[in-house]
Amino acid sequence: PAAAVSTLLRFALLNTSMLNWEILGLAESSTVLGVAWSSVSSLLGFLVVFRTSQAYARFWEGCHAMYQMLGEWFDSASSLIAFCKRSKADKKDVLVFQHTLIRLISLLNAVVLCDLSLGSGDREGGQAMSRAFELELIDAEGIDKQSLLLINEVEDKVELLFQWVQQLIVEAEVSKIFSVSPPILSRAFQELAQGMVRYQDASKIARVPLPFPYMQTMEMLLVFHWLVCPFLTCMWVQSSFWAGVLTFMQVFFLWSLNCIAAELENPFGDDVNDLPAEALQLDMNRRLLLLLRPGTQRTARLSDKATFDEQEDHHGRLGNKVGFGKNGVQGFSSEGVSLNRRISLGSLQESIQ
Repeated sequence: PAAAVSTLLRFALLNTSMLNWEILGLAESSTVLGVAWSSVSSLLGFLVVFRTSQAYARFWEGCHAMYQMLGEWFDSASSLIAFCKRSKADKKDVLVFQHTLIRLISLLNAVVLCDLSLGSGDREGGQAMSRAFELELIDAEGIDKQSLLLINEVEDKVELLFQWVQQLIVEAEVSKIFSVSPPILSRAFQELAQGMVRYQDASKIARVPLPFPYMQTMEMLLVFHWLVCPFLTCMWVQSSFWAGVLTFMQVFFLWSLNCIAAELENPFGDDVNDLPAEALQLDMNRRLLLLLRPGTQRTARLSDKATFDEQEDHHGRLGNKVGFGKNGVQGFSSEGVSLNRRISLGSLQESIQ
């Protein structure tokens, strides 16, 4: 609109004598107006660029906090599952603990994602919980009904689930489910706590916007710039075409940067440019379910073809020298064998078969 106004105004000034700058009182003050306009434009450009840079920093800080939180919680769950290895407790108790832990971590992750997506809005009324159940959960119905009702009633759902996870670990330690010493087990608590700290960092970005006075001042300056730019451009440009082009460039660039900053200020939500909550939840669930598979809990072993030493053949390649055989340690020929060769997934599958 500003470019159209500038083009039409310049065209009218060129083709009619009814409109001139004397009527507006601007004929003798173009130099003063140029200096004032340059100062206002520079100030506005600085404010817009500063807001964009702050929004960009907030966006990446939020992404960093989110992915670190997910990593810390998965690492804690992985450690706790591994600590059950060689447990002397009843296998059923171990299995119940592992499945309860995975379900609580999945639900905790979903509630966190939905809680952050609410931003600075109202957290009451179970809105975060209702949105959390819209995400994919690992058998949330497997949790007892009383606990689900309590989660739905309280406002601080993230803190409640976090406390349940810690209590579950303490109860498992009392039941001798873990096969590691308490100092090693404390690592899981540390990772859970670090994940909670990252959640608070992300929550700060989601709920604390840029200062309101700064935002309103910049919006008012942008509107003022939009209204005045067509008239002042017509004073300094004689061509109707270039008056419209220059007006469009100034207004479009400043408003575009401002809109980009508004999109980047909060990376949590349902917008296209926000972090994909559904994809993050699916990825977390996939990794959590991996921990429960029998193949994951089975520790990898060396095969009969494993090597324990190396030597270079006449081609300068590393080859097999000593390995395990059926009757103990045997020697293997190094001819034509290279330990540093690259192997594709297809050839690896062929060798397994």
